Amino acid sequence: MQRLMIGSVDRDCHPTMMKCLALAALAMHALPVAGRTVVEVGGALPSESGYLQTPAGGMPGTATAKRPTLAEIDLDGGHFRWLGARLDFNPSAKSDPAAVPFRLRVHARFTTIGDGATSMIEQAFTIRGGVFEVGDSVRSRVSYDGLTLAATGVFGLGPGLSVEIGPVVGWTAFDFTMRGERHQIDRAYHVTTFGLVGEVRRDFGNGWQIRAKIAASPAFEGVGSRHAAETWLGRDLTERFGVAIGAGFEAFGYDDAHKQELPNRLNVSRRVVPALAVRLRL
Repeated sequence: MQRLMIGSVDRDCHPTMMKCLALAALAMHALPVAGRTVVEVGGALPSESGYLQTPAGGMPGTATAKRPTLAEIDLDGGHFRWLGARLDFNPSAKSDPAAVPFRLRVHARFTTIGDGATSMIEQAFTIRGGVFEVGDSVRSRVSYDGLTLAATGVFGLGPGLSVEIGPVVGWTAFDFTMRGERHQIDRAYHVTTFGLVGEVRRDFGNGWQIRAKIAASPAFEGVGSRHAAETWLGRDLTERFGVAIGAGFEAFGYDDAHKQELPNRLNVSRRVVPALAVRLRL
């Protein structure tokens, strides 16, 4: 398994993630695909809660526990957008996907999540060895851009009903800055997650379908955690084009207490209601 990479990392997060997505797409394209390719673009306005504890070198006293919260520095909203692709692998899927009792499926999704705001500090806290005092005006920005790859087995359980399950791996590029007149911080690193993803889909005819998805990536030493649940109501408007509306919840966390006394600790919960997506079958 790939271990988490952490340090003063770079603003090359976007190019790195996009290169990974491009390589994944090329690898998918090189495989003997008999089913259809589905490309999805979506977005939402999230509501977030949690905190971003950020010490200096893991030294005690260089950060206030569970501070700052996202709410107190106005980073509890922002944007949530994604670009994804899905490929099915089965010789019979081309003619009638619903009739196939089992097939393999590969997913790739690049997500960009972030927020930026100017706020006034109402309760002092220590971060990265410095203090933001009461009354300080600070400009803050955070992003959690990520790439997920999953390989699932899809099982047909009956007319219009299917379930899929398989492993999923994710990489999140965390980037956080706060700038004030007296103190400023700049922290960036990558977090890796490993887990399982499952989905149940029901087709009702006339292009309508409903999907429920759950993903669980538990934390262990050096690796982050991610738990998510989402539900989608979709409609195929044509043979190639469809739209969907959904709602979801996600919890993302990481700490490096395994290697330092005062850890970097992320704890972010995200509600996405509603989310909109457009799908194109190629």
